[in-house]
Amino acid sequence: MERGGGIKSDQRQSCFLIICVQMIFKNSHIVVLFGLLLSMGCGLKDPFGDRRDSNPKGNQPPQTHLFLQVSQTQISVHDTLTDGTIVTRTYTAGLDTTPSRQIVHWWGDDPDGSVVGYYYQWDYQTAPVYTTQEYDTFYVPIRSRYDEFTFKVWAVDDQGLQDPTPAELRFPVYNTPPAISFRLNTNPSITGNPNVTAYTFPTRTFIWDASDDDGRETITHILYALDDTSTWRFLPGDADQITLRDIPPGEHRFFVKAQDISGAASRTISFPDPADASVPLHWVVKPVQGEVLLVNDFAQDQRLYQVQSFYTEILNELLGPNGYSVWEIGSETTPLINSQNALPYSSLDIEANLAYFEKVIWFAHLGRPHLSAAGLSITRFAGRGGKIFISNGNEETPDTTWMFTSLDSVYRLNPGGRLLAGVHVLASFGSADDRQLDLKLEKMIGNRVSALVPGPGAEVVWRMEPDSSASITVPYKGSPAVALRYAIGSGKCIYFSLPLHMCDGNKNMTGFFRYLLFEEFNR
Repeated sequence: MERGGGIKSDQRQSCFLIICVQMIFKNSHIVVLFGLLLSMGCGLKDPFGDRRDSNPKGNQPPQTHLFLQVSQTQISVHDTLTDGTIVTRTYTAGLDTTPSRQIVHWWGDDPDGSVVGYYYQWDYQTAPVYTTQEYDTFYVPIRSRYDEFTFKVWAVDDQGLQDPTPAELRFPVYNTPPAISFRLNTNPSITGNPNVTAYTFPTRTFIWDASDDDGRETITHILYALDDTSTWRFLPGDADQITLRDIPPGEHRFFVKAQDISGAASRTISFPDPADASVPLHWVVKPVQGEVLLVNDFAQDQRLYQVQSFYTEILNELLGPNGYSVWEIGSETTPLINSQNALPYSSLDIEANLAYFEKVIWFAHLGRPHLSAAGLSITRFAGRGGKIFISNGNEETPDTTWMFTSLDSVYRLNPGGRLLAGVHVLASFGSADDRQLDLKLEKMIGNRVSALVPGPGAEVVWRMEPDSSASITVPYKGSPAVALRYAIGSGKCIYFSLPLHMCDGNKNMTGFFRYLLFEEFNR
């Protein structure tokens, strides 16, 4: 029987080994060191035996962590104390405060397993939300300029055990008010004296850009008013434009501002803006008169109005001064002439201006006409039954992609830039009065103009007299077409590539417009 304090047989073997080693390596330092190490084996417990704990702890809960990246901006908040005193507190946004848009990251680790998901909860939520994601973007519902919110997240392991001590962050949130501005080039701009007037018909589109440092989604309303800011109308927060229709004739001013979820509002912007010298000081809505619209797309004429007078004198005789309307389109490129009345930015306004009328006479000559920019609106106008006559004696060649006419190709009628007075333009409208519709150049055309090669569906209604029978020298061969009639739906377009106001050598322009307005456009 072995005594409780005795050395067992395996221990005796270890001690014997020590003695043997000591005998072999006597007087060596190694003897001492090696002996000490092996003598540990002479204890009561085998150092190489099973060391597993006989009392395991079981599944351990995971740990949860949070991360938030912030920026720094100094802001000031005015607080009112209980006694009515107003104090100003300065915070460093990103350290003392954060915006209402929060991007929060979290993660977890489990000492004896793996993390499979998370529960998170804001203090304004009634119950935690489960997710397998490790980040998300939140918009905290701040209802005042400054508030505080708490976020908690719990990791969950593969055994369903949840972190008993969630990771937690407190967010001091400062609400930034939204900002708003009119979109670039959507309102007419001017140089020089701002005391000028922008004219429109009763439809006008306003377009803006709104933003918020807390996120565009925090803008809940766009508010606008016409003239009277004591009564605001509301649009959804994501709205970026409004088309006003049936605006009463007279002078007006449009106001708009943005409002966020807390009720904070942007500054109010307006058109016109008396404080902004880059926009016209006045905006006047013109009444719609008659069923005929005269479009002056010749900005260089909008100082002396000599060409416009050519047309208005005829229309006054045929329709009376109140029987038609005039739309002047100024230039938005150098030289700026009547730029406060440049072509509207929105095609909705161009289409609306045309749609008020049944018949349109559109003239352009030198400079940069707007037929390409307005082309789709012209096509839609004709497609809905409108009738339009276009005189475009411009040096810019017609665009064969225009859809309001049909052009196979074009070429220079007068490559040298001159077409002498006295040349005849022969009509072929299919009318018994065609000979009465023949034209003759009254003045020399001093810029290059185009001959037209008709495309599918186009009919030639005016062509130059043949070079072989012309009584004066002409710069072309044959009898080139210069006017095409093209049907679009129930409407039509007549496109003329010469300046009509220079073609009254036969003194029959009044007769031509009588035919155009009362016969051709009534078919």
